[in-house]
Amino acid sequence: MRVVYLCTSSLDYPSPRGRWLPMARQRVQAGDEPHLLLLHPTFDQLAPGARHSLQAGVHIHYVGQMQVYGLPGHRRQFGRLQLMWVSLHSAWALARHALALMPDELVLCKPQPVNSLAVLWAAWVSRRAFDVDCDDYEAGANRFSAGWMGAMQRWLVRWCEDQVPRRARRMTVNTRFLYDRYRSLGIDETHLRRVPNTAHGISRPPADAVAQLQVDLGLEGRSVVAYVGTLSRVAHGVDLLLEAMPLVLKEVPDVRLLIVGDGDDREALQQLAVYLEIAKIIVWCGSVPPKSVPLYFALANCSVDPVYDTPAARGRSPLKIVESLAVGTPVVTGDVGDRVEMIGCEGVIVRPGDASQLALGIVQLLKSREG
Repeated sequence: MRVVYLCTSSLDYPSPRGRWLPMARQRVQAGDEPHLLLLHPTFDQLAPGARHSLQAGVHIHYVGQMQVYGLPGHRRQFGRLQLMWVSLHSAWALARHALALMPDELVLCKPQPVNSLAVLWAAWVSRRAFDVDCDDYEAGANRFSAGWMGAMQRWLVRWCEDQVPRRARRMTVNTRFLYDRYRSLGIDETHLRRVPNTAHGISRPPADAVAQLQVDLGLEGRSVVAYVGTLSRVAHGVDLLLEAMPLVLKEVPDVRLLIVGDGDDREALQQLAVYLEIAKIIVWCGSVPPKSVPLYFALANCSVDPVYDTPAARGRSPLKIVESLAVGTPVVTGDVGDRVEMIGCEGVIVRPGDASQLALGIVQLLKSREG
């Protein structure tokens, strides 16, 4: 069976890398032929030969431009007319490639305007039903433009998230929050299933590789706290982690904070670190290749998923938690959504949105690891 997944981002982003690629690999094991259709942040710079590849039996196709240009931390927004053109062109590219593959099954990966338009078009032309997998609540989380343009964007995203799944044959989600949300919207439970994120092929890296990275980063003999992910205050609460660190520093003077990743709020967060007088204890690593991420988790005594209690946060099943636990590094996070279930006994759960409680959780893990 030929299965085609329609996504709006690249394998540089957590959802395609940590959810839909593993899902597609499972279809390979079942004897199917999965194709992952993706958009790229710098599609015009992607060599034609790099637009198609095969990874563990999964066919990877980059077919168009994402709705922003560049990776987090180096992104620029398109103007209004250019954004409309890029969106329509990418929707057309997704639909055209999907139809050219003559799929037996279509899967919409997180219903957003571009891939929703593409899957509705491809399903209508091919007379095929489609499935939906949703791992986020973008209408409650995304940053939108100001004014009427932003209001229209939010309405369109909300419509896609709320209405397109009603037209699907079946739907999967990653959290109980999203399961309950779609049940309340009328999705029949016989067509709705919760599939949490899990670690696929992730294990603790070799000790010598971890030791070498520790030397390279100057972290020998230090207690290390790691954050791996997007540098965002709105969606990922990195400001909350920075506000917790002065309290951690008082209790654990040798602590270092390892920040791996990039994002549009990097400069603002670096300024906040200076204001909090913790800039000297932070190692800003920037973006690293996905295959290197387990090394950074393994280097840390604990990792942190800082979180505020918002509908968007309840809808997420963070890949950073899954990957950290997979390499044996405990996690501190807030009691939001499915995080208690995800952590189990391999970390500390604290009150969300509270920097002092987050600091206490971090100190607890650092001191327990010392013992």
